[in-house]
Amino acid sequence: MRTVAALIFEGMAPLDLFGPVQVFNSSCTPRDEDGTKPDTTKPLYKVIFIGREKGPVATGPGGAGPVVMAEHGIDDKFDFDILLVPGGGGTRALVADKGFVDSLSDACSRADVVASVCTGAALLAQAKVLEGKAATSNKTAWSWILTQGDDIAWDPTPRWVDLVDKNTGKGIITSAGVSAGIDMTLALVADLDGEQVAENAASFIEHHRIESPYNDKFAYLAGV
Repeated sequence: MRTVAALIFEGMAPLDLFGPVQVFNSSCTPRDEDGTKPDTTKPLYKVIFIGREKGPVATGPGGAGPVVMAEHGIDDKFDFDILLVPGGGGTRALVADKGFVDSLSDACSRADVVASVCTGAALLAQAKVLEGKAATSNKTAWSWILTQGDDIAWDPTPRWVDLVDKNTGKGIITSAGVSAGIDMTLALVADLDGEQVAENAASFIEHHRIESPYNDKFAYLAGV
């Protein structure tokens, strides 16, 4: 079972977090008698929430909620395989918070896979984990995204950019805004556990899955 450390912070967009979390929760070993259905007694992922510090965090715009409980502080030493970094309005302040960015950089170095949703990619840019790589982010915030980081091939076209090595199960994956995180996470599950597990998860949550990262009807919002 892989452990997902999901970052939470004030002003985080809730669906950036809970969309991917639902996918991870629904990704299970296929049933022996019918591989097209998940065996929910055999989950493949465990999700834990991390914050700047352990304790409650008011997410949503202006603290509108929900309040989410961080089980660990970002500087705590614990094992995890995947680091999930959501976006939202709260990223605007965090990109300039050197202490937080340094902690995030350390957390990224401890993960096999780093995944961002929406403007979470701006945090990864400041943590310097995207240098020399392609990435995408929320198309409605594109002009701001372009000011983040150095030597990053920001691509406004795809719904997600998948740089995870399917052989080693390591790498980085970034998605466009909010609901795109669901399709990105399904793609990540397919990378790590196979297409059948991802397809079963999509069916289980009754999600009309977009399988191609280049099928993004919202790319025009970035002015392309």
